[in-house]
Amino acid sequence: MEHKSPIVFSNRQGHRLFGILHKPAHATSDLAIVLLSPGVKMRVGPECLYLRMTELFVRLGIPVLRFDFYGLGDSEGELKETHLKDVYNHIEVGRFVDDTFDAMDWMQKHHGISRFILSGLCGGAITGLLAASRDPRVAGLLGLGITPLLASRAADPSLYMSSGQLQHLRRGYLRNMLKLSSWLRLLTFKSDYRVLWRSVSTPLKKHLRRKPEAPTAPVPYDDANPIFPPAFFKVLESRRPMLLIFGGSDRLRWDFEEKFLARHRERLAALPQTYHVHVIENANHVLSFEEWQREMLEVSRGWLTQHFGGDCTIAPRSENARPFAAAQPTTSPA
Repeated sequence: MEHKSPIVFSNRQGHRLFGILHKPAHATSDLAIVLLSPGVKMRVGPECLYLRMTELFVRLGIPVLRFDFYGLGDSEGELKETHLKDVYNHIEVGRFVDDTFDAMDWMQKHHGISRFILSGLCGGAITGLLAASRDPRVAGLLGLGITPLLASRAADPSLYMSSGQLQHLRRGYLRNMLKLSSWLRLLTFKSDYRVLWRSVSTPLKKHLRRKPEAPTAPVPYDDANPIFPPAFFKVLESRRPMLLIFGGSDRLRWDFEEKFLARHRERLAALPQTYHVHVIENANHVLSFEEWQREMLEVSRGWLTQHFGGDCTIAPRSENARPFAAAQPTTSPA
């Protein structure tokens, strides 16, 4: 029988974060799954999606932690943005990554678990990817409707970067000062000025603020998230498995294809193919219908069994539930 208990822990800003820890009667795994809240929703997910995911994971013998990020749900803290799209934007560049680390720290300290699968929908998925790229305790990523885009231009990724990351970027910027292509990127507005400014040094302040001559034609705004590819490749190069599930009617499926896969096909082909993409036909972004959720759960079960052990079957929710033919994860990227 599952043991469920409310938990509370403090993040590094001193905010108390509230959640639920689900522990199987007989754990069959040495890791835990942390479900990361999507967007501004709390730990149950849309349509109670996270509750169904938790039920499956616990039946596989895997402990599950669901919790609210700061400023969301029951947790303390405040989100100060005026516009919702700016909240989403800061999530997409790492606002809740530190909360994720703090949750893993709490699990390690109080339950002795040091390996984690991060999972979540949309904002939870990108938070999981960014956290995985920085913390080797993350053994895998199960992302639903992950977004490779920025919701607005307001995000400042440097606010959520560690000193080590900034030092690494600074060395890279200094090396690139001798490359003509880097200067062309800077002068055509393709660089992230805020990250560049914070990572380099004060003497470059006037240079960065100097406006180049107006281009002959407006430079189109590219809403692709510039920190998505480095994070994805960092996880891929470490050979940690990733399962990415999209609804067939979710525009993010096409954004992922056109603004990430298509732009990086050569590099992706040269690396170990440890990620799989599965598309649920006709499904929307939040997998509203039961048959869509069941397909997601079945695919997730197969992926977890393949990479992390354990097994179980998914029973219908009721006698009237539509029968479902089990779907298998794709064996190659979409």
